[in-house]
Amino acid sequence: MTNSLPLTAVLTPQSWDPDLLPPLQMDGFLTGTLLTPNLDMKWVAYLWPKLPNLADDDRLKNALNAALARRKTIEANLQKGWPGYQPGFCEPGKKADHDKVREWIRGFWKAMKLDPQYWSDLADSERPATFLSLISGFLEIVEPIEECDDADQIRDEHAALLPRAIVSMRKLALMQEGNIVALRSIAATKVRRNDPCPCGSARKFKRCCAPK
Repeated sequence: MTNSLPLTAVLTPQSWDPDLLPPLQMDGFLTGTLLTPNLDMKWVAYLWPKLPNLADDDRLKNALNAALARRKTIEANLQKGWPGYQPGFCEPGKKADHDKVREWIRGFWKAMKLDPQYWSDLADSERPATFLSLISGFLEIVEPIEECDDADQIRDEHAALLPRAIVSMRKLALMQEGNIVALRSIAATKVRRNDPCPCGSARKFKRCCAPK
């Protein structure tokens, strides 16, 4: 049942070590590690914004176990394919909150920086370049820029497309790793328009997450 719960139900303030990345940022970071192939375990050191208290061994282990458990949940959700998979910033039946998407992207960006060459090379390919364009409007920009009048509407559209794009990028990462077994096991379930929406909103798919 845990896999279908929203992020806020899985990572409560009481259960999440405050020394770790914030929950939503952590969700983006861990997803990014699953979309960046051949990272091994070097990403573990970046679960903390700063060096944790190494003397508190039990707390350190509990925090690490919580992060690893969350990563396993995200990995299992990605195996459901789209539309079964939904990132942590999604809320059933609601339009994505832009601030939540930005927080999620902030964590995802940290994972991208672990292998900038991989992501840089992808920018020359059509599908990955499309994915990068979806997240670009949520990235932190040092210098303010003048935006078009429909910028927020575009962000709404991009946030709605991100779950499907993330699943596609996970497939690409598995191809790069040569993990054919996991690649083939990603669900490709056909959801009919009158079926309940997989996001859990209790609305029909056609009235919720179905492409318009």
